[in-house]
Amino acid sequence: MESSVGTRIKRLRKDLGLTQGDLAGDQLSRAMLSLIERDLTTPSLRTIEYLSYKLGVSVGDLLGEIKDASMPLTTADDIQKGLNICQTLFKVKKYSEAESRLNELVNIKSVHFPNKWLAYKLLGRIHQKMDQHESALTHFKESLSYLSSTDTNEIVEVYYYITLSNRKLDKYKEGIVAALKASALINTYHAEVDCLLEINILYNLALCYCRIKEFQKGLDVVDDAMAIMEKNDIKFSNGHFYMLKGIAELYMRKYAAGFLSTRSAIDYFDPVVDTHRYIGSRINLGILLRKQNKAVQSLEELHACLDEAEKLNFTAHAVNNYYELSLSYLYIDNIELAEHYIQLGIERSERKSHLQAQCHYALGKVLMKKTEHQSAIKEFNKSESIFNTHKNDSWLALVKSEKAICYKSLDDHQQSFDNLLESNRLLLSNDLKLISTELPIMS
Repeated sequence: MESSVGTRIKRLRKDLGLTQGDLAGDQLSRAMLSLIERDLTTPSLRTIEYLSYKLGVSVGDLLGEIKDASMPLTTADDIQKGLNICQTLFKVKKYSEAESRLNELVNIKSVHFPNKWLAYKLLGRIHQKMDQHESALTHFKESLSYLSSTDTNEIVEVYYYITLSNRKLDKYKEGIVAALKASALINTYHAEVDCLLEINILYNLALCYCRIKEFQKGLDVVDDAMAIMEKNDIKFSNGHFYMLKGIAELYMRKYAAGFLSTRSAIDYFDPVVDTHRYIGSRINLGILLRKQNKAVQSLEELHACLDEAEKLNFTAHAVNNYYELSLSYLYIDNIELAEHYIQLGIERSERKSHLQAQCHYALGKVLMKKTEHQSAIKEFNKSESIFNTHKNDSWLALVKSEKAICYKSLDDHQQSFDNLLESNRLLLSNDLKLISTELPIMS
């Protein structure tokens, strides 16, 4: 028997490896918890209930005798307490500790189905947070086997996490399937799913559609999400939706609409909180201005973005700006500056990255303008090598089509024919269209 409630709380907290801030959470101040643990104030019953839940014990345990923490979980009450502890550990980002406890818990034969569903879902979320998405998918799928057809809300939630992990693994078609299943459950059973969860599902569905170049479907989903937000009078990730909408419209050559959507995204993003997306949207705006033959304004926007990216040491954004600036200068036949910026892009880009491959490609285009076709082919070959590694057939087709032009200019008609034939083969075998170099990287 321990002498006080405060002593018991402190001991349990330390056994779990939690700080006072971790345990206090958002319903109790750290200062108040410190007073409770030092027995300088008596907690209310409501506070006791809150702390018992977070510590994974009963109110009685806090008010009386604590069971030995080393004893194995056996009763339903013990198992529920164990789950409560794991949820607390997850919330305070102690993922390894939570995972260890959950692995023990799911192997207990007496664990009921609802608890096993929750345990596997929590394991999936832990692996998701640790960027172990294949493992996360395994746990999420396992959690579905412990749910009945009437657990609509829980199934929808798991499908959302499955969509998210598939998206992170670039398995966009699998992500679409999971998101559509979630949407079907919401619409068919009229489930009272949290509105923000439904919007998150739709955002990931729209993004997956755009990733596989199904831009109209992506736009339709964005419109559905925005209608839900308007109906419920909420603003949630509006900037993300407008940014995605603007990119889709750019790919579909709806430049005026894309410009308006991208401007809306910029207005919604906080330059301090959403800095990466704010700068990314401004880069997209620079592209849209170029596509509308407003080269001077395009260059002004891109240079402003570059200054911002350099100031914040955002290397990826800076390299992206070099690439786009090169294309804009190439657009107005300022070959010297086009070459200058794309050389900077190659120097600063991550080695063997997709963006570095694009920079080599752009340098090849610059050298073609200078009629230095042998040098251009060397750059295209570097680009092709990297795109081969990334298995990006649409870009490979584009590079080979440009090499065909170079070889033709050098009167090497066999090489020209071979590259053009390979470019067409890639496009036909993958049902692709030749992409434009003036389109942004989907991010």
